[in-house]
Amino acid sequence: MKLLKQAIGILTLFFLSHSIVEGQNKIWEQDLRSALGAVNWIEQTSEGFILASGTKGLLALDNTTGKTLWHNSELRGAVKGSLKLIDGLPICYIDFAKNGVILNSSNGEILYDTQKDGVRIQSYGIHSDKNLILFEMSKGDDTALMGFDLKTWKKKWITNLGKVFKFLGLRIDTSIISQGPFFTNDESIILSIKNKIFNLDLNTGKLLWSNEWKKPVRTLIYSPLNNCVYVGVRKHKMLIILEPKTGKDITPGKFKLKGELVDVTKDQDGNLILVENSGFNLINPETNGVIWPKKAKLDNLNEVIPHEKGYFAICKEEKKGDIYLFDKNGKKVWNRGVDGYVYYAVSTSKGIMYISTENSNILNFENGKKVWDKTVKFKAIPAVTYDTEESKVVLFENKKGYKFDLKSGDIEQFANEIKLEKVSKSTPLEAEYIANTGYLLTTPQHISLLSCDGKLKYTQYYKPSSSIKGLKGAAQFGLAIAGVDFDIDGAIGNINKLNTLATGEALINENEDTGDAEVQESDIAGLGVTDSEGVTHEIFRVTRERYHNSKKTKDAQFIVNEVKDESGKKHFIYKVDKKSGNVDYKVELLDKTPSYLIDDIDNVIVINEKSHLISAYKL
Repeated sequence: MKLLKQAIGILTLFFLSHSIVEGQNKIWEQDLRSALGAVNWIEQTSEGFILASGTKGLLALDNTTGKTLWHNSELRGAVKGSLKLIDGLPICYIDFAKNGVILNSSNGEILYDTQKDGVRIQSYGIHSDKNLILFEMSKGDDTALMGFDLKTWKKKWITNLGKVFKFLGLRIDTSIISQGPFFTNDESIILSIKNKIFNLDLNTGKLLWSNEWKKPVRTLIYSPLNNCVYVGVRKHKMLIILEPKTGKDITPGKFKLKGELVDVTKDQDGNLILVENSGFNLINPETNGVIWPKKAKLDNLNEVIPHEKGYFAICKEEKKGDIYLFDKNGKKVWNRGVDGYVYYAVSTSKGIMYISTENSNILNFENGKKVWDKTVKFKAIPAVTYDTEESKVVLFENKKGYKFDLKSGDIEQFANEIKLEKVSKSTPLEAEYIANTGYLLTTPQHISLLSCDGKLKYTQYYKPSSSIKGLKGAAQFGLAIAGVDFDIDGAIGNINKLNTLATGEALINENEDTGDAEVQESDIAGLGVTDSEGVTHEIFRVTRERYHNSKKTKDAQFIVNEVKDESGKKHFIYKVDKKSGNVDYKVELLDKTPSYLIDDIDNVIVINEKSHLISAYKL
């Protein structure tokens, strides 16, 4: 019987393999040898077009037909690592040997050439509510900022800030801005870089004022509530309050800090919470004076969460922590010790929920006692999703699955000893709810499905190639961007999902599915240029169809796999059905170091073969 099952399995794989190959559907192919010479790389723009860079220039192909939309023979040898696609807009930045350009990727128009100002773009931030992209730039050894107008798609201004940042090489991938930018009530931009604070006019870029300290600015907070700037400088024992219009120090008397400034935030009563690492107090926004005669003194204070019951104070150390509740008068109600580093805390209807590197629970409002009878232990950041049918948050880690009820505060373990293929606690798993099916657990190389009642439906691992980066880049480790200065295993994206636990709203929206209903093409966003006669010409549309397709849950996962046989190593892109785990289609990558991209909105794979042949497959 065992041999019969093995034989049936082999035959099934044989026929499946042949059906996969026969199911390939090449929708177009373009030979770009004459147009570009050698094609060095391909990438997809925000509007879906295929950007191809070669030794003879740069061009864009229509992703559905392969038709060349535009070709610029002057833009040769683009540096792929410098490519920055501006989120949601047909605008991109690319470095070349002697210059860098901002392009309209829809038509190839050069919107800005860095050679004119002798700069290189390092990073950017988009501020759509201000119709502005703020580009951070290097200008020789100096740092500069450029305001780029989203109404006209032109440079508004460039401001040189001097030698405030040391550039190591031509470009970097992270922001050079230490704190901010903040947009003030006076229509200006406040930010800090290392030990300097700058205030620039929003419309002209003119430097209104700057302040400098010997030590780095650790904290910079702008409060629109009272139009004040709060500054904490490293090893500086005084809180500094500045008037944003002039930069004048308006600190009332000597506002001494016992520790270092951590945060200034608003509470529910309209007061400001002044958080130091040694305690916190309330500030009257009208006078900037403290409200409590004595601050709440604490060690290693990292976060204060305001609540109608009072203030939750979270103290964090690497191996232990403490959670406190203070009433509205600054009097301690209770405190509870917590094992491990508390990297996440949120108020719920039942109390304060925390997740540490050792355990998790909810502490009730009345006396801080644990709500859950059984302490839930997460050794890594759990994979998180939201079950819209049951209205519960689903958490999975360390072979166990839990369901957390947002309304009752109850938690139940629904899965135990779930062994996933080549998955350990350090594997950065992410989760996704599949309606009426279960919970998908994935990395770029793993795919597993857990039923709603905790049974493992399938688990698969696909070996990556060292020359292939995977579909969505390398998984992120560590919590530096979340303010944690040491590594915790798991996927950082789950921290953002955990931040929605109080309401579950973002997780519900994340799993939005438009279904089979017809979607009308209409404007979801638009930008236009107004000419001298006051007539606005539309230059960009985002259709509702593509917008919804980018948001809804997909029925398949694309995975790159390396396979060894008698002829050597082969690389395939698989389209794996999420519900069954079956490989519906596969495309073989013929080059040893294949160049490809995947349009997972339209289920299209585009491959650059032999450095000149671009092929697209509809899967």
